[in-house]
Amino acid sequence: MKIMVANPNSNKELTDVLMESARRDIRDSSVELIPFTNPLGSKHIDSVFGDYQSVWSFVREILKEIDEVKPDAVVLAGFGNFGMFALKEALSIPVIPIAEASQMIAPMLGHRYSVLTVFNQNIPYQEDLTRLFGIESRLASVRGIEMNTDIVETTDTTKASLEYTIDKLIHEDGAEVVVLGGARFAPYAQMLSDKFNIPVIDPVAVSVKLAILFVESGLSQSKIRKFNQPPQPLANYFVGKEGE
Repeated sequence: MKIMVANPNSNKELTDVLMESARRDIRDSSVELIPFTNPLGSKHIDSVFGDYQSVWSFVREILKEIDEVKPDAVVLAGFGNFGMFALKEALSIPVIPIAEASQMIAPMLGHRYSVLTVFNQNIPYQEDLTRLFGIESRLASVRGIEMNTDIVETTDTTKASLEYTIDKLIHEDGAEVVVLGGARFAPYAQMLSDKFNIPVIDPVAVSVKLAILFVESGLSQSKIRKFNQPPQPLANYFVGKEGE
């Protein structure tokens, strides 16, 4: 079984962080995880503008890569939109966006959940995503922490900020579950879960497990209405030369 883990950023160091999460607790040696980095994406996607600037190449380059490596499922490993509906239309294999998967799982683990995101500016974007998924009634809050996006390794400063903010999510906002809304937070998930005695979801890890489950169960997105194949051949939608 091949699972592609697709990073919408052009930052290969971040892809390495994503793959560490993706490999966590995968004990089946038949599962092959294939990393993908968006070659023309923004280095740091920290806004709606960054999402939209990266998504045009993300969709096109994923389709090319899928033609070559033939994965059984693809995990969209950016905590945002990133063309998820377009790829669900274009592909018949399971497409698992980490923002959607983690926030569908969170309400199963507690009455209300919160999302922890990078930067306060990103809060409205994340709130809009939750409304798009139709689960806003289960969302307690979205809070952000300001962090240096050039740093992908764990730091004491980031750890302290996460602990401070999660304490507020629990005691002020009423969250029983926390979703880490960014790949840079993933290495802290287990430590935070142990410290606060609540489920803290690493969205990459759970999305890869969900992708494996879908493949093993023979499930994928329905193709009869919303995610039906586009009416034209996909090549007809790509106008101009590469890179223009």
